[in-house]
Amino acid sequence: MKWPWSSKKKNYVPTDEGWLNTSWDQGFWQQNRQPLSLSNTNETVEACVSTLSQTVSMCPVQHLSEEDNGEDRRLNGSLPERVLLNPNPNTTRSEFFNNLIRSVYFNGNGYALATRDGNGSIKALYLLDPKNVTAVQDPETGEIYYWVSPTSTGKYNPETDMIHPSRNILHIKINIDPEQPLKGISPLMAAANSIQASNAITGHQAHFFTNQSRPSGVLSTDQQLNREQMLQLRDAVAKQTQGADSGKVPILGNGLKWESMSLSSQDAQLVEAFGMTVGSISRVFRVPLAMINDMQNSTFSNAEAMMNWFLSSGLGFLLEHIELELNKLFGLPFKERLNFNTKALLRSDWKTQVETLGEGVLKGIYSPNEARAMIGLGAVEDGDEPRVQQQVVPLTAWSAQPAPAPKPEPQPEPDMIQAALLKGFASYGR
Repeated sequence: MKWPWSSKKKNYVPTDEGWLNTSWDQGFWQQNRQPLSLSNTNETVEACVSTLSQTVSMCPVQHLSEEDNGEDRRLNGSLPERVLLNPNPNTTRSEFFNNLIRSVYFNGNGYALATRDGNGSIKALYLLDPKNVTAVQDPETGEIYYWVSPTSTGKYNPETDMIHPSRNILHIKINIDPEQPLKGISPLMAAANSIQASNAITGHQAHFFTNQSRPSGVLSTDQQLNREQMLQLRDAVAKQTQGADSGKVPILGNGLKWESMSLSSQDAQLVEAFGMTVGSISRVFRVPLAMINDMQNSTFSNAEAMMNWFLSSGLGFLLEHIELELNKLFGLPFKERLNFNTKALLRSDWKTQVETLGEGVLKGIYSPNEARAMIGLGAVEDGDEPRVQQQVVPLTAWSAQPAPAPKPEPQPEPDMIQAALLKGFASYGR
C-alpha cells in the first residue's frame, strides 16, 4: 500500500543481500560495490544489540495489580506470568526475548504468534521470521491483519500462507517506516555510514596483517650486497622470526643493524577514526561504551554513572516499550500491567543488594521479612511490620505529649545573721 503522506526518500533500502544505498547508480555491481550487511558483520553492532537483548532477557516478567491505596500487588502464577516464563514447549523466557529483541534491532520488526485455547486465552507464543510477515490493513473495516508467507513471493498461497488478526500477533517495532506505518525500520539505518566505515577499516587491517605488506623493521648495513646476498639474508631472518619461530632473536653480523618501524601518523589517524565509528554506533543504541567493554575515557567513578544512565534511558525505554505491547496482547485491565523486574540484574552484586535493602529497612520502606524475601531468605518472628528509629516522628506528635511538670521554686537562703546564730548554737552544744 502506498501511503500519500510519505515522500521522503530513504538513504538505504532493504534487499535480500543487505541494505542498498539509493545514491548508487544501476551499475553499482560493476563498480565493485556490494549491499551493506548491517547484521552479524560488525562487532560493535553485535556488542550493542547483545547488551540490550541479553540484559532484558535476564529480567523476569511479573504481573502486577495496582490496589486502591497505590500498592502494587503481584498476581503470582497468573496466566501471563506462566506463558512468559516458558512461551512455548521449546523456548524459555530468556531465549524468546533475546531473539525477539535481536530481530527488532537487526530487521526493524519483531513478531510472535499467540495461540489460544478453547476459552480464548493465550497459551503459547512462537517467534516469526520478520522477512515472512507483512502487515496489511482492510480498506473497508480498517482492521489490521498479518500475512505470514514462508515463500515471500508476494502472492497468497492458501496451502502455505496464513493470515492472523492483530490480536494474535505481538509486534515490536521501535522506529516506524514513514512509507509503511504498519512496519518498523531498523535503527541501524541511522548508523549505516559508521558501520560501513568501521567494516572498511577492520577489513583493511585484516588484509594488511594477512598479507604482511609492511615489516615491523628493516635491516641496514654499509656494505655493498648483491641481489643473491640480500635474498639469502632476508630468508634467513624470516625463518628465524616468523611462523613457529616467531619471537626468536636473530644474530646479526658483518655490520648489519636492525631498525624498528614505529606507528606512523597515518596508522594513528586510522585508529582514531575506528574509535569514532565505535562511538557513533553506540550512540544510536544509547549504550555507553563501558557496556561494550570499551573503557576508553572511563573511570570507576563515571562508569557507575554511565550504567545508571543506561538503565534509565536506553534500557528503560526498551523495557517500557515491550511491556506496553505485552499488556495490549494479553488484554489486561486498566490497573493491571506486566513489569520486567530489574532487581534481577543485581543478583550477582551481593554487596549492593544488602546495602540497598538494609537502607530500605532502616527508613521504613521495607519490613525485615520483605527485605529477606527479596534475597531468598525466610521470614522471622515479628518481622512483618516496617519500622523506623524512635526519634523519627511527625511534628504533630509533640502536641500529644503530656505537659512537663513544673519546676520547684527555689527556697530563699537564710540571711547572714541567722546563719551565724545557727552556727553559734551548733558550737555551744558541743
